[in-house]
Amino acid sequence: MFKRVLLCYDGSAAGRRALRRGADLSICLKSQVYVLSIIPAGTLDPVLAAGATGHACIVNDDRGYRQMLEESVQWLKARGLAAEGYLASGDTVERILEYSNKLAVDLIVLGYYPRPTGGFWWSGGSRTTLAERAHCCILVAVDPEL
Repeated sequence: MFKRVLLCYDGSAAGRRALRRGADLSICLKSQVYVLSIIPAGTLDPVLAAGATGHACIVNDDRGYRQMLEESVQWLKARGLAAEGYLASGDTVERILEYSNKLAVDLIVLGYYPRPTGGFWWSGGSRTTLAERAHCCILVAVDPEL
């Protein structure tokens, strides 16, 4: 049961809660852990922005995401877990589905935070939710104070 766990981590408070809860569960179950950090679709690409103004760009925009991912993987390893990290970009729900299938995970762990306009981020752009499309279990880490 839950031998391969995908922890979705974005650096937010909700993401940190999911990372901690997923780590605690994975330690108990001796699971292989994969951390997925996703650069959201629509994030301004500095190379394109600089090119549009006629300048060269030497900024590595995903550096902060990579650093956050590496720190989370190292934190998990320090707790005794076998952990690997993946950085992706694009639509969050689509990337989670892609990696959960590619890595053949048994459990996806997500943070809980509603959209300001209503609904939840994992409901995606269409009417189908992540839960309806995933081929494994999903754990949503909720703050007990909510």
